[in-house]
Amino acid sequence: MKRLSVLLGLLLCLTTTVIAKDKPVEIKEPIIKKDTAFVGGGFYLQSQPYKDTDGFATISPVIFFDNELFYVRWTRVGMYFLGGKNWGMSITVQPRPFGYQTNDSSTFTGMADRNTSWEGGLSIAGKNDIGFAELTWFTDLLDNSDGSLLRLELGKKISKNKWTFVPSVLAIYFDEKFNNYYYGVRQNEETVNRPFYIAGAGLNLAAQSYINYDINKDWHVLGNIRADYLSSNISDSPIVGKSYMLSGLVSVTYSFDY
Repeated sequence: MKRLSVLLGLLLCLTTTVIAKDKPVEIKEPIIKKDTAFVGGGFYLQSQPYKDTDGFATISPVIFFDNELFYVRWTRVGMYFLGGKNWGMSITVQPRPFGYQTNDSSTFTGMADRNTSWEGGLSIAGKNDIGFAELTWFTDLLDNSDGSLLRLELGKKISKNKWTFVPSVLAIYFDEKFNNYYYGVRQNEETVNRPFYIAGAGLNLAAQSYINYDINKDWHVLGNIRADYLSSNISDSPIVGKSYMLSGLVSVTYSFDY
């Protein structure tokens, strides 16, 4: 009886081994997650709120890239130190195309130039199926205005066939140093028609949308249109003639996976 039990045990082990050898081994392909980068260029246009001053147009690079460590969003560059593209905190820098030159208009005769600048700061952002949100703090990096701003953006990405829309609304709080540099009038600049003016802090509201059309798999037309409503501390300035600013972008981009 004992020998029978031993033989049955050996037979069971042998059968299991044969079945295991005959069973095909399933090899799973590695999941490779690909992202898409967009590189191109176009024309950026922006109106000016100052009196008797034309807007300007300039050639602008257009880059969109995010590898969970670094990102580029149009002309803004950032690096994550916590999280990534779905939710993350980052340090970030971008140009600030505000300001004027004295010879831009008779409005500025006798005034010092107000220079464009670069600003940097911190960002916290996240996105899900509902939409995306980003809160960013920027401060002047070139000691022009020495000012700072706090920016909140809420939006959503909508895709339909070859079209993609990314509408959003923004609230931007500019501190007194920022507003006074670009919209104030210093005591040594005042005239009869241009009194001394301190532009205090204020909240600007804005709405914008990115619009992308796929020419084919690789080439795209990208546009941006935006309207900013200026706070009363800006629009009440004696050198300001409008309560809004308009801006836009028209560009062509090439996309590739990485």
